[in-house]
Amino acid sequence: MTWWLKARRVHPVLTAAFGAFLLLLMVFRSDSVVLPSLVAGSTQVALSLFVPVPLVAGLALCLESRLPAAETTGVRPVFGLDAALAAGVAAVAVAVSALAGAVIGDTVTMAVGRNTLFLTGLMLIARARFGQPGTLLPMAWIMLVCLTGFRPGNDAYPWTVIPEPLGAPHAAAAAVLMFALGLTVQIRSARRAR
Repeated sequence: MTWWLKARRVHPVLTAAFGAFLLLLMVFRSDSVVLPSLVAGSTQVALSLFVPVPLVAGLALCLESRLPAAETTGVRPVFGLDAALAAGVAAVAVAVSALAGAVIGDTVTMAVGRNTLFLTGLMLIARARFGQPGTLLPMAWIMLVCLTGFRPGNDAYPWTVIPEPLGAPHAAAAAVLMFALGLTVQIRSARRAR
């Protein structure tokens, strides 16, 4: 397992990614910014939508760091370790954002964990389908939401998922489903590659 941790660069990459995640989580909180919208003219967008980006990007970098020859000839279940890494990162993100949100009393901060689940699942699916360029899909999703995801009056469409309030059941269900699909696709594509 030591070789897998070193090959995936888990310690340096995820330490920096979690550091950036925590910093942005505490700095952005409920802050928002006005961004242009193709549908509503301009939209007030919560900066917390961007908090999961360093963590999802760090996880993608870890999963793309591989030793192909050793992994295809080895007997260890590398696909299982990769899936456990993705699940662990997502679980820690959900726990940290829930704890931080509870401490500061901010539901927007709590929703960052749900958004991280959704964007991680999206990245895992896109990575399996499109390879390394697919890892950019979570950021493209955020930009799509910012540009076209709000009706006039700053009301988010239900399909957007990430700007929805913490108590929105459809957003929670979509995040869990997207993550479960992403994990399934990650495992199946890794097995197929062997």
